[in-house]
Amino acid sequence: MNDLALAVIWLGLFSTVFFSWYFYLQARTKERTMLIEKGADASNFYGKKPERKGFTFPWLKFGLLLVGISFGLTLSTIVEPFLPSSIDAEPMIFGSTVLFGGMGMVLAHFTDKKRVQ
Repeated sequence: MNDLALAVIWLGLFSTVFFSWYFYLQARTKERTMLIEKGADASNFYGKKPERKGFTFPWLKFGLLLVGISFGLTLSTIVEPFLPSSIDAEPMIFGSTVLFGGMGMVLAHFTDKKRVQ
């Protein structure tokens, strides 16, 4: 029963996303058609598209994120033997991984910001 409920939830999620996208495109097409029929200027829909340089994967951001995560894992592994036995180490490992991963993302943001300008 649990698997059936999960399948229905996923099916509902994907169908909601698909139909939202479909009705959005349908409404946009109707709006453009009405503008063209009335003789209004529809050039803002079909004008020049800005030139794109193409997709480049953000290797710098990805690398700094991985460095932050690995630094957090390494630090927590080094500190773990020194913890008292009453403290559970798993939350500390997870917390330091997320903390240093987040710091890596912030560093990547500011590094990429300076590189673009």
